[in-house]
Amino acid sequence: MCVMRFFIITFFFFISLQNFGQSFKMSSLIDDYNRNGEIEGVVFDGENESEPLIFAEVFVKETNMAVVTEIDGSFKLSLKPGKYSLLFSFIGYKSIEIKNIEVSSSSTIKLNQVLNALKIETSISEINTILKAK
Repeated sequence: MCVMRFFIITFFFFISLQNFGQSFKMSSLIDDYNRNGEIEGVVFDGENESEPLIFAEVFVKETNMAVVTEIDGSFKLSLKPGKYSLLFSFIGYKSIEIKNIEVSSSSTIKLNQVLNALKIETSISEINTILKAK
């Protein structure tokens, strides 16, 4: 009788451990580490900072990946954890490079950027002089 009681108690003990015990999986930690982080933001015109730049390029040097900004100037990058350098460029505007942006898994970095238009360095009189010389 005592042996039977022992087996029944042991049986229910192991069943309860299986059903209610917590399980720890190492793969869940690895999956969390391997999740991508995000960089998102808006690229603005330096002359009028409330105006977004449509189709500006955001280039990630380490991956050779580039995205262009949407109609509202926004962009979004999904990157593996690590350090990256971003190059912001647009035709007729001075390019800007931002270095050492650290992306961590499952996080989002907000990064807005302002690009300034290139300035013409010549004057009208210099252009007239060049045209007369031809």
